[in-house]
Amino acid sequence: MQFIQDSFDAGSVVAAWLSPVTLGQLEPVLRRLMGGKQLFVKQPDGTYRPQGSELGLAHYFEFSDLQAPCPAQTPCGRARR
Repeated sequence: MQFIQDSFDAGSVVAAWLSPVTLGQLEPVLRRLMGGKQLFVKQPDGTYRPQGSELGLAHYFEFSDLQAPCPAQTPCGRARR
């Protein structure tokens, strides 16, 4: 397993999947919503929140909860529609 260090700045938008362990700890409805590639925004405290969750999901994630993170503006970060 390759270790990836968090080198993103606060405010960065990152495309990633939640790790299976983290996803499994969420409530069933959230599991369905958060499954698949998501866009996350790095907060000043170093946590990540799902982009667009300002009015809903009040759950923040650690960098270690993200799987295959990459900048959202790169080809690997293009979210599926």
